[in-house]
Amino acid sequence: MAIEINNLSSTLGQVAQGTPTERPAESKGEAAPQPQTAPGGDQVTLTPEARQLKALEEKVNDLPVVDSDRVNAIRAALASGSYEIDTQRIAGKLMSFERALSDPA
Repeated sequence: MAIEINNLSSTLGQVAQGTPTERPAESKGEAAPQPQTAPGGDQVTLTPEARQLKALEEKVNDLPVVDSDRVNAIRAALASGSYEIDTQRIAGKLMSFERALSDPA
């Protein structure tokens, strides 16, 4: 499916020259999506789901990539045979994760 975009070059030229675009004030309590207007008159509206994904992405970016101390401790416990799996804790974490995904906050 092809999409034709009219006046793209004039819009890109304005953005490249530093012409400001209109952006609505963002607040976490807003329920209705707010449109953003580009110089050419096009509008982009973010859905509540898109805003939630953006917030989750920011939280994930703040987390450390790997906790090497924890990895080494688990490796040692696995090698010695003393690592025990807490199935109740795993189930609880999975349920929390599912609730977080379905929560419209």
